[in-house]
Amino acid sequence: MEKNDFYELMREQEKKKREAGAESTADLYRAVRNRFLRFCGKETFSFKELRPLQVTDFMSSLRNEGLCVNTVNSYISCFRSMYNKICRKARYKPKIHPFEGIRLKREETVKRAVTVKVMEMMARLDYKDCPEQAQAAGLALFSFMACGMPFVDLVHLTKDNIQKGGRILTYHRQKTGTLIQIQISTSMKYLIDRYADTRSPYLFPLLSKETNHEQYKALLAEYNRQLKKIGERLRLPVPLTSYVFRHTWASEAYRQHVAVNVISQALGHTSEKMTHHYLARLDPREIGNANELVINKVEKLIRKEKIPLFMI
Repeated sequence: MEKNDFYELMREQEKKKREAGAESTADLYRAVRNRFLRFCGKETFSFKELRPLQVTDFMSSLRNEGLCVNTVNSYISCFRSMYNKICRKARYKPKIHPFEGIRLKREETVKRAVTVKVMEMMARLDYKDCPEQAQAAGLALFSFMACGMPFVDLVHLTKDNIQKGGRILTYHRQKTGTLIQIQISTSMKYLIDRYADTRSPYLFPLLSKETNHEQYKALLAEYNRQLKKIGERLRLPVPLTSYVFRHTWASEAYRQHVAVNVISQALGHTSEKMTHHYLARLDPREIGNANELVINKVEKLIRKEKIPLFMI
């Protein structure tokens, strides 16, 4: 294998990402490499051979495969990043940069949020003969009530994340490392108790210490399959996925006139640069007050009615 082989150099970058624990980025690197290999049809390819026309043709081939604009943009952005890193390491400066003039404009997507009414409908649904759906619904409701917590963070929660006498849930986002602190509501406590297992360190014992990234992805895929079935039972116009509940919390918080910087911090975003530079970290009570506004209807429903999903 020649030292300038683009495929091998991309594979090395993927390996480094995996060693650093950035599995999702490594998966993206692998997908881009495999697609470019298929596009070129050559067993070896020097990164110094890459030309602007090849990049634009590669973009066209991705679109022709039926990939959406944002997915193509993600692939090309990743492709460019890998190429630039390889050039810097090799101290190579192309006469004409192969990505010169390429502008990646994000396409507006259909909103993935549902209404709080849908959350109530999910809580009321009879899951007696559908234990897999019951589990998915419980996780989804917890995700919503925990300020739109992502699935990856939810399944990695341990008993050590519960602090201050069981009142505060404290964790760092897997994706960004951002510190999140949330008051534990009554309904969140119901769900934590429902899934408690003394044999597991996790609040929701779906993982084990031996779980690898591929097994995690299979777990997420199964979660989304069950959510889709729930959405079909409720005859929703959009499919339910793990990210719907994050969007739903954010949308409802905005509708309730919660300040954008509070929403940003509750979600663990790092893109609100001015917010993070100029505002002190909010007291968990402030995020708690915002969360009360958002989950109020679901909380009342669970407290006043005997919802099977929350009966231990």
